[in-house]
Amino acid sequence: MSYLQDIRNFAKVQTPVIEHNSDIHQEVILKILNDLESKMDSFGESLKITRKAFNIITEGLQNIVRYGDKVPDKSTAPIFIYDRQADKYSLIFGNLLSVQKAPKLTARLEELNAQDSYGLQEMYKQVIKNNKNRTAEDEKDRNSAGLGFLEMARKSENKFLYKFFPYSPEYQYFAVIITINTHKSE
Repeated sequence: MSYLQDIRNFAKVQTPVIEHNSDIHQEVILKILNDLESKMDSFGESLKITRKAFNIITEGLQNIVRYGDKVPDKSTAPIFIYDRQADKYSLIFGNLLSVQKAPKLTARLEELNAQDSYGLQEMYKQVIKNNKNRTAEDEKDRNSAGLGFLEMARKSENKFLYKFFPYSPEYQYFAVIITINTHKSE
């Protein structure tokens, strides 16, 4: 089963600017960012909004590369959609994930969603402080850095919408929507 349409429905995709449904690796990330730059220029989008999009997309795609699980089935390929709407952009990321990872990920997203901008800033300072004291052994557990979703939350200034779609007893398909408001009050 392909999750692309389910995720498109969940995200209420209106006008996809970039849509990718295949393996993601460094070359793909660079291509997506180059395409994004061209599209944002053609829209006349502000540098501030473009930077937010670049940062969030980079973090989101790197999360898929680092932490997404892989099953040799094309229907579970990672998904990225950059959707342009009247007053916002929706960045939609999806990837296969083992069911064991879901509780920790859910807890992290709920923790971030519970914060206001001040709370996110304080969390950021704490993570940076903790990372300064990391040992070489800590570096083996890259999940402990904790900056990916935190950075995306700080940059987007919006809450995460996410959903887990059943796949098998061992895996599920995870989708997250990150919104960037484009209202011109900047």
